[in-house]
Amino acid sequence: MAARDEAIYIISVAAELAGVHPQTLRIYERKGLIRPYRTPGGTRRYSEADLERLRTIQELTNAGVNLEGVRRILELEEENRRLRAQVRRLRRLLEQAETRFGGRSRGVIEVGRRITRHLPALRREPLEFRG
Repeated sequence: MAARDEAIYIISVAAELAGVHPQTLRIYERKGLIRPYRTPGGTRRYSEADLERLRTIQELTNAGVNLEGVRRILELEEENRRLRAQVRRLRRLLEQAETRFGGRSRGVIEVGRRITRHLPALRREPLEFRG
């Protein structure tokens, strides 16, 4: 487990670090916006990644987005990350095929090049919310 994902903060500490009331964290959990780790005894524990997510939620709500809108934005961001990873994987596979087959599979490679020409360029900078 990466240090960023290690659930170490209890709810009161996480709430203080995120600048919200502990009850707000419970509401976010009920709404499905955050899923803290639960110890065998049922205690909520939050990670640095959870705190980052809480900061994003706060930014969006401060900009006027309601909690349902926040939930949808977070889902779309996750889907976007997943699709970008898939595009990177497919590009790597295509490059490996080109290397492996060289000129012997010219037709397949030409089709692959035509396909990759239509793939969107990957943006490296994070998206900003503009309210």
